[in-house]
Amino acid sequence: MPIELAPNNKRGLALSSPIVAGSGAVGNGDSWPPGLQPDDFGAIVTAPVSMRPRKGSPQPRWVELPAGFLLDTGGHNPGFSRLVASQAGQWRRSSTPVIISLAQGDAGGRAWMAARLEEENLGVSGIELAAPEDINQGEASAFISAVRHATTLPILVKLPATRAAHLAETCAVAGADALVVGTPPPAVYPTEDGVLLEAPLGGPVALPFTLRALRNVAALNLGVPLVAAGGVHSLDDVALCLELGAAAVQIRSLVWTNPLATKDLCTRALAFLPDEEE
Repeated sequence: MPIELAPNNKRGLALSSPIVAGSGAVGNGDSWPPGLQPDDFGAIVTAPVSMRPRKGSPQPRWVELPAGFLLDTGGHNPGFSRLVASQAGQWRRSSTPVIISLAQGDAGGRAWMAARLEEENLGVSGIELAAPEDINQGEASAFISAVRHATTLPILVKLPATRAAHLAETCAVAGADALVVGTPPPAVYPTEDGVLLEAPLGGPVALPFTLRALRNVAALNLGVPLVAAGGVHSLDDVALCLELGAAAVQIRSLVWTNPLATKDLCTRALAFLPDEEE
């Protein structure tokens, strides 16, 4: 039985697998590691896209940690119009739902992009909005409400892991159909050149932050599905996230580092799909 991530939205967002390719894990649905294909996943989340092109951060952007990494892309992307022109045809043909991630920016910009998605058949099944680490409840409500008024597409709001429980109810009330828990906290670590790189944690080191945030948000009983994201690398990780209240999980770094393990995880995770009687 499919997993419904937007039960309160008339369009719905049904997943055939609990495993979602997280933001940018497979580029914009056009960057597939050997052995992986769209049907392995319940949905695909694009890399964040902004209204206008962004060059991103200067090098170095990456530093390896003992149990993970820091990655600061600076949000480089070709801009909304160019991305849509190059990818919409592929999205329309995809049998796997495509969720477009709208990059952080002012509420008006995200609402403008959402309105374009509403007006045109671009093959997009949902929108992911990441809440910045330092956002307050009023700001979160404003930008989600702006996007909600611009589109009927399902909206997934990605919460910062360290503030997820503080923001969750506000985001749900403002119009989020599901909550993604969440963006790992930023950290600082020196690169090989001695440059101190500040960026969100990635890899297995992020999982404890995800689990804490997920448990705290689930305890609020907000009536919207939760998606775990951050540090998920094994079937045991998936099982623990589902046990703590997630309906699905996003993976990203595993896709980049071990496509073979990703394929195995996607196959075995199908056992977690709900039965018809549930």
